Amino acid sequence: MRPEAPVSKNFADLATQAKADWSEDARTVYEAARTSFDAELASRVELGALLAAARKARDLTQPSLSKVTGIQQAEISRIERGIGNPTADTLNRLAAALGQKITLTPAR
Repeated sequence: MRPEAPVSKNFADLATQAKADWSEDARTVYEAARTSFDAELASRVELGALLAAARKARDLTQPSLSKVTGIQQAEISRIERGIGNPTADTLNRLAAALGQKITLTPAR
């Protein structure tokens, strides 16, 4: 057991202290999960940017897109900021209203 380190108020320091006692297996699982989570977040941000660009190209505001689709403006905002988790139905409604189609591409 290692000596107690001073308690930090910085999250990164707390996380580093907590991970110091992890087994190699725990570190491997954590890194795989972190990589997957980071990729998911990047995908959401990219989707949001594409949605916002398509909306702006049509000269639509979020409230006007909301009226056309029946999707709450707050949800459109969350999706555009990359923090929403839209359903397939929501994405299809947005795409249809913006004259777009949903296309799946291989992961990079």
